[in-house]
Amino acid sequence: MPLIRKRRPPTQEDASDSEPAPRAQRRRLSPEAEDEAYDDGAAPDATQGDSGSLDQMVKKLVRLALACEYARIPVRRTEITAKVLGAQSRQFNAVFAEARLQLQSVFGMEMVELPLKDRVTIAQKRGVCLLPFHVPRSHPSGTNQISEAAQKSQTAQKNNGRSNAWTLVSTLPHAFRDPVILPPPKIPTTQTESQYTALYTFIISLVELSGGTLKDSALDRYLKRVNANDSTVVDGYDRTEKLLQRMIKDGYLVKIRENQGGEETIEWIVGPRGRVEVGDEGVTGLVKTVFGAEDADEEQRRELDERIQKSLRLDEKAHEQAQATQQREQVEGERRRKGGRKRKGEVDMEEEEDGEEDE
Repeated sequence: MPLIRKRRPPTQEDASDSEPAPRAQRRRLSPEAEDEAYDDGAAPDATQGDSGSLDQMVKKLVRLALACEYARIPVRRTEITAKVLGAQSRQFNAVFAEARLQLQSVFGMEMVELPLKDRVTIAQKRGVCLLPFHVPRSHPSGTNQISEAAQKSQTAQKNNGRSNAWTLVSTLPHAFRDPVILPPPKIPTTQTESQYTALYTFIISLVELSGGTLKDSALDRYLKRVNANDSTVVDGYDRTEKLLQRMIKDGYLVKIRENQGGEETIEWIVGPRGRVEVGDEGVTGLVKTVFGAEDADEEQRRELDERIQKSLRLDEKAHEQAQATQQREQVEGERRRKGGRKRKGEVDMEEEEDGEEDE
């Protein structure tokens, strides 16, 4: 008689071993949602055991910022994520804050966010007008061909008008910013860097004193007066056009070409790096040095200050900056109120799609 073996009924442990465990699903957060989570008090993913990796990421970010500054390249958030954070992208705020603290305390420098480029052309202003309307990418009427300016404006609106790019600015007192104490870099040579700095500061001052926009013909006349309209003394840049192209690449100047009625017009405005590195303070210092403000009496200094304030439109800029700050605070406040109604670390599908498009 054959032996019959009875099967043991499966227990709960066997069922747990045979069935695969469900995969933990985790929603991906956009960079803006991550910032909101940190600002609301949510702790980052790092634990106490990860303090060493956090310090390493801070050191990497400091080295990246210093290297980019020597090359006059902005430090972008995408590069920070790729070269510093890697898979730990949610620790951006913690790493960024600690890196800024070390840059200030050790190197006397601060990471300042670069402003967005001004919208001055007709195409860029037309792109701003398209912002309130959502045009699908696959619209059958052909309106899906949005201009490049409109797409950049939409991206800027998603980022609350932020460029997500930073540059280093000295935080030392003015008494220590003397060229004797802080000479220009020696790469390639101190003389070459001095000449380059002097030329882009001179051109930026011309643009700002002309109302923020300078025609190409007027710039050529000004350069001719200083014998720099065709050639320059900067090593490696014998032609002025070649040097201007470098200023555009470094972000000091922006060249605008526009066709109106079949006629092409060329104008110059100050770029993001020029507005941060030189700015109104640098233009004011150059003007006062040229006019000899140190040797003038009190009345002449007061008159020169009034002329500088009027030429640079300082009152108008202060009013515009206050309005922009107020508008940014309103947008961020509205965004925080919307995020407070959601669970911690959760975003809706619309924000998640926006994050994927930005990537």
